[in-house]
Amino acid sequence: MTCAFKLAEAQENALQLYLRVAYQALFDRFPSLILGMNERDIPWEYDVAFIRPASLPVAWDCKPSTTVG
Repeated sequence: MTCAFKLAEAQENALQLYLRVAYQALFDRFPSLILGMNERDIPWEYDVAFIRPASLPVAWDCKPSTTVG
């Protein structure tokens, strides 16, 4: 395994962690925000410097909130 390959793999892992944290923060901040499609159907781009969602369709969950506070 070359040094360049190890660096690319580390960058990919860091990006995946970054995206996971960013999406979790987004959905935590807006609890009524939901994915607009099944997560298994999200299109991914593989031809860029890193793998990422090509798009992330979202929708607002219009169900009334049941939390009191």
